[in-house]
Amino acid sequence: MFTEKDKSVIRLNNADMPVLNSLFERMTIEELSNNHLKDDALQAYIQLLMVESMRVAHFPKPDSVSDEYHYIHQFFHLLEKETSGINYTSPIKMKTAKEFAANLSVHPNHLNAVLKKYTGQNVSTHIRNRLLEETKALLVQTDWTLQDIAYSIGFAEQPNFSFFFKKNTGITPAEFRRSYQATA
Repeated sequence: MFTEKDKSVIRLNNADMPVLNSLFERMTIEELSNNHLKDDALQAYIQLLMVESMRVAHFPKPDSVSDEYHYIHQFFHLLEKETSGINYTSPIKMKTAKEFAANLSVHPNHLNAVLKKYTGQNVSTHIRNRLLEETKALLVQTDWTLQDIAYSIGFAEQPNFSFFFKKNTGITPAEFRRSYQATA
């Protein structure tokens, strides 16, 4: 998926088809729904589709994989590692492009260029989207206070967290939680 330009097709075998077909079917159902959170759900499905595609892809042996692919793979691996298992006793430590690039021993501009080239989005956008996914999951799946959620995703101050969330979703974290509870 993120290899050379002329090798951007993933060949699937019959065993791989059900997982990806299921995701496409769920995306179609979501697209046809009138649920006010469908855009968020579709974004999550697309990211899951990318993850599943990478799992079933048969990439060339590591010695023939480009350095660019390694940076992309390492970035997404690090992003997943950094954001999985979030809780308010172990908050996210890295949330800027500069911090991720330093951890990968690459210049932030180069990492941005590589990600933009293959995914269409820069490092900050991927980080922001992942933080928003985690935030939405915490708002829906926990009864944590907004301050606890803010701290767990790397915000020292809850108002800054609320501003970040509203700027990127159009509603406050509290409104998001209430709207989900109203539809559940």
